[in-house]
Amino acid sequence: MFKAVTDSAAAADGGSLALFVERLDGTVETFVINRSLASRGTASYNKVSSDLRPLVPADCMEIAEALDALAAGTPSIHPVAEFIGALRQQR
Repeated sequence: MFKAVTDSAAAADGGSLALFVERLDGTVETFVINRSLASRGTASYNKVSSDLRPLVPADCMEIAEALDALAAGTPSIHPVAEFIGALRQQR
C-alpha cells in the first residue's frame, strides 16, 4: 500500500496534523487529523481525512496497519503513532 512516510506538518489552526505518505504507485497521499480549535466538541474533531479518497472504517484499519509497518523505519519527528491511533479509533 505504502512505500514510506515522506513528510509531516502541523497546521496553524490549533492542532491539526498532516502526514505525507508515498504510495506504491509513487503518488503521495496526504492524511490530516482534524484537531482545529473550531472542530473541538464536534464529530469532526480528531477525524482523519485523505486528499485522495473518502475514508470508511475498513480503510482506516487497513491504513493504520500499513502505517504501523512503516513506523519502525520512519524518523520519530513524524507523528506516525498519532495517525495510527486516530485511524484505529475512527468509526
